[in-house]
Amino acid sequence: MTETEDLPLPRHRGRRKTAGLLLRWLESNRKTLKRLVILTHDHPDPDALSSAWALAYLAKKLARAQARIVYGGAIGRRENRMMWQSLGIPASPVRPADLEAPAIALIDTQPPFKNNRFPPRRKPSLIVDHHPLSPHTRAGLTLVDEGAGATATILTEAFQQAGIPVPIRLATALVYGIGAETQNLGREAGPRDAAAYTALLPSASLKALWRITNPPKPASLFRTIARAIRHAFMVRNVIGVHLRELSSPDSVAQMADFLLSHEGMQWSLVTGRYGGRLFVSLRTTSLSEHSGRILRRVLGGKHRGGGHRMMAGGSLRFGPEAPESDWREAEERIVDAFLASRDIRSTAPRRYPFRDIA
Repeated sequence: MTETEDLPLPRHRGRRKTAGLLLRWLESNRKTLKRLVILTHDHPDPDALSSAWALAYLAKKLARAQARIVYGGAIGRRENRMMWQSLGIPASPVRPADLEAPAIALIDTQPPFKNNRFPPRRKPSLIVDHHPLSPHTRAGLTLVDEGAGATATILTEAFQQAGIPVPIRLATALVYGIGAETQNLGREAGPRDAAAYTALLPSASLKALWRITNPPKPASLFRTIARAIRHAFMVRNVIGVHLRELSSPDSVAQMADFLLSHEGMQWSLVTGRYGGRLFVSLRTTSLSEHSGRILRRVLGGKHRGGGHRMMAGGSLRFGPEAPESDWREAEERIVDAFLASRDIRSTAPRRYPFRDIA
């Protein structure tokens, strides 16, 4: 097979209800979907970008819709930018006019999460997501499928059910989206994710995947890694760090994953400042806990954070003029609240094993 062939994905016996509902919605709304805006969460990751692109392609094929993919914030992490640029994903920064479109679909997010630019008091036409359903989520059609480890899996199943071939660049994006969201099928991935990944892989460009996975790294990343190591603290089986001011909020999740790889650690908690917000990422190796619920309690608000069983994220708004004392007080309050959730007293000694590295 050459890298220019588009092959139809194999169909599976367990066709998902979610995929069927999405396909019927697209086909039955041809007249109203002449202009469709697809909005991801802010600072979109590979799962959001690939899923939005897949929805735009399906909308064009099934509803003859001209879709515009938009996002708030920035595509910051170098791997994500390489994916966006090298595959030519047609995603652009959101404009005010985009949010006035008659049909808006939210991908990989929900309005109550407050990690997107969807206007309040509006109801989106469509939501496709794999994160836990918020009780306050409303849409013309809400497709929240927590049984999928990635939103890209849901879109891949829609292609399978429709029998539509996936173009090579889109297949590459979906493979990377599923792999990045599940850490190569090792984190919160199920049979559906594995089936979608393996079905797409023959149609993907392995060379492009290598380029995306191994981009040139900026100096800022090495400074962030250095700070994460030098200032990392440990309390029993918890490791964490305050990264302070960052050039991209993606670094918070990236360092949470990195620190959790330290032997003997079951939890990682990382904070970082960007754009007047304090971003927080929580990771665990435990299958019996639920990071999303824990982080919501730690941040003190049901809409400030959330996520899955093994990974979660959230943020608090401070504003660029907030004094340093406010930032530091919040950082310590978050750590203390998390340790308390683990029955660890705030007075428990913290070790800084790498602080004195030359």
